[in-house]
Amino acid sequence: MTDKTSAPNYPDILGYVTEGQQLTVGVIQAALALRPFVARPGRPFAAIVMLQNMSDANVGVKLTITLPARDLGGKKERFGLAQPSIDMTLHPAEVGYMVIPITVMMDTTPGHDYRLSVEVVAETIGKPRRIRQIGTDDEINLDYYFALSEDALHRIIALQMLTFTGSKRGFFGGSVLEASFNVAPSKQMPPSDIKSGWFSLWSLSADSDARPLLERYRGTLALNIFPKLQPIPLYKALYPVTKERIHRVYRAHPAELHYITKLLVHVLYLAMHEPVVPHYADEKFYTVIKLLKKGWPTDGTPIPLPHWVRALMPMLGVDVQVLDDPTVALTGAIFDDLLRDAITHGFRLISLASSRELGEEAELREYTSYLSDMLRRPNRPLSFSDIYLPLVLGGVAIAEEIRLPNETPLDKLHELMGVLQTRTEKERNPDNELVFAIADDVTNWAVRRYKDWA
Repeated sequence: MTDKTSAPNYPDILGYVTEGQQLTVGVIQAALALRPFVARPGRPFAAIVMLQNMSDANVGVKLTITLPARDLGGKKERFGLAQPSIDMTLHPAEVGYMVIPITVMMDTTPGHDYRLSVEVVAETIGKPRRIRQIGTDDEINLDYYFALSEDALHRIIALQMLTFTGSKRGFFGGSVLEASFNVAPSKQMPPSDIKSGWFSLWSLSADSDARPLLERYRGTLALNIFPKLQPIPLYKALYPVTKERIHRVYRAHPAELHYITKLLVHVLYLAMHEPVVPHYADEKFYTVIKLLKKGWPTDGTPIPLPHWVRALMPMLGVDVQVLDDPTVALTGAIFDDLLRDAITHGFRLISLASSRELGEEAELREYTSYLSDMLRRPNRPLSFSDIYLPLVLGGVAIAEEIRLPNETPLDKLHELMGVLQTRTEKERNPDNELVFAIADDVTNWAVRRYKDWA
């Protein structure tokens, strides 16, 4: 069963697209469309299965596609697809669509009313709470539509051009969607290609204010997760993962990896510890414990959260290991989210330490997305500039605040400066001249701080 108590009502994006056509299977809603609905021999067409998770938990979904066994001329196997059964997981409140290409053989008999069906099976992971209520008069907060990305908005417009069906068959309503299509006579047409796969439009963890997840896991974060984020164990756990990830794209020196790891640890450390003197005004954004203590807006205003916290919360109800040891997630499933936070944090720290304006907010967001994607799915080596600005130098700026046993911070800084000198002799060129200058600014700033404290 699901708990409706105090549950919010998030936007019914599927209903908005399909004009109310939908099949409900547990906490999943589904609808089916064909593109185009008139197929031609020798050309693929696509089944579009739109899915919407009505709960705040992960839900496993299995789609099984059944094609006409014969064409109207009695010939078998005139229709085909690469994968008749598809397994996937819908994230909390996620809505999106699966594109499934279907082939039509050249000698398929033209005709009307061919039928295609998709069985939808949903398996709830954890104990879901419905956050899209059915049969209520609650007004949906349309402000959430503005959290949609520009790409998602364009996809929604294209989806609205299709004719969706929520029609079903089977006992007691069943869980099978059906759609009919025609096969027109063969015609000379240019080749077509259908991009298959899952396209996510909106999800609670990525696109909303995350209020239901905060309500659900507020105590868990404050009492079970954040207190376990201690610098020394975090450093030991994150260093080998950082080394493996960075070495995919750049042959980093151990001193460079040391500072990148320190930056990652600092982002996590801030969750429980507000800085006595913030490095910059918005650094308090990372101190999530303050948000948990004082509460958050209940009017639908988006609540900013670090990426790693937003990504961690959906895992808390489904993975006991994460509750016992958060580093299981931090070094695995959500490492990329943590890295993204570190990139943003690093840019702001470097701006302070170098006394330089590094770019407009829009430019920094765009570069953060680029660097995050390159580290997640590398397709070429990265450069000195990519790794130092902002990861290595961001770590230099906060190194003193994350102390390790038997560490001599000034000696480690001099080691990095030696690496920088070697890189200057081998890698410095007109394209990265500015980044080397910023590196000099930040390391010299750090040296001055150590001398002031000595």
